Amino acid sequence: MCDLLDPLKPSVELNPEFFQKSLLTWFKQAARDMPWRENKDPYRIWVSEIMLQQTQVATVRPYFERFMQAFPTVRALAEAPLDRVLKNWEGLGYYSRARNLQKGAQYLLAQHQGELPQTLSEILAVPGIGPYSAGAILSIAFDQAVPAVDGNVIRVFSRLLRLKTPFDKAQPKRELEQVVQGLIPADAAGDFNQALMELGALICRPRQPRCLECPMQDLCQAAANGNPEAYPVKGKKTKVKTVPMAVLFLQSPQGVLLQQQGAKGIFRDLWCLPWSEMPLDAAAAFEALPFSVEISPQLTEIEHVLTHRRLQMRVFLGQAKLKSLPEGFVWAPLDQAHGYAIPVAHQKIFRFLVAHPLLLDLYGADLSIES
Repeated sequence: MCDLLDPLKPSVELNPEFFQKSLLTWFKQAARDMPWRENKDPYRIWVSEIMLQQTQVATVRPYFERFMQAFPTVRALAEAPLDRVLKNWEGLGYYSRARNLQKGAQYLLAQHQGELPQTLSEILAVPGIGPYSAGAILSIAFDQAVPAVDGNVIRVFSRLLRLKTPFDKAQPKRELEQVVQGLIPADAAGDFNQALMELGALICRPRQPRCLECPMQDLCQAAANGNPEAYPVKGKKTKVKTVPMAVLFLQSPQGVLLQQQGAKGIFRDLWCLPWSEMPLDAAAAFEALPFSVEISPQLTEIEHVLTHRRLQMRVFLGQAKLKSLPEGFVWAPLDQAHGYAIPVAHQKIFRFLVAHPLLLDLYGADLSIES
């Protein structure tokens, strides 16, 4: 086996034929019914795999169906306004996935007549497609024996072989891909890769793995050692940065004031309540706005955690004199019955205010726009 496994000297060698038969027999009975498994349409598989990155299947299912209704083809996605794409992605988070998905569709339209290529080098050139999603698409849609190693697969093999190497760097993952590559059956590559992912999701779970139901129980060194939850070995923990933010809630009869974000930053291209990183003086938080605003005392503080940031959003009620809106600003209904893509962090603020109507009544005079 590869260098990744040498220090471990595994006591059980993974016999490819036995491994394949055990896994595929289990998958035939246990595979979940999912809308992207209805056929082998490469576009549907691509969209589903991008959505499933860092998101649970139960969450993805309704988003996938809605997204496919809105953008049923590569061309439809490529030619859609970005705002509409982001709105249909709203709630899934990690919006860079949606932007890259559309960039990928535009690339396919320009370079491959709207079709996903069937070679590894060509599909890796598509914006937003990395080694994992390339392997998933090529194996599931085109039955090519290419590994698709995600977090589920890493967990399965870390426990099977008691791998002592953390996977927070690229090299261990590349070595594990070689191990998986040697096990993929040529005539069932897609089912094999999906079976590994399904095994990790349903049986070899991060917490309380269902070892007694696992088709690989007799091969698993971590289970035999009685400590499967100790694997995968964790790498260095990324520090989470706390970001205090001042957020402005400004309302008129037309709705709540939203501002479109620029092409950079944590909320890029999305529509947010006007905000800035919290200065020492709250009154200075909104000096950069193209109109003057008076703020009332802080209404509430709402926290939202991103991958590497903890947002502490301090919400202030505002009052302003506006005859017309500057460019990049809109009024939107508080109940979010509109077409603007709003990040989950700011949706939390909307939900808080909708759930506390007495606050809006109490501060109604302050919330009104002065003409």
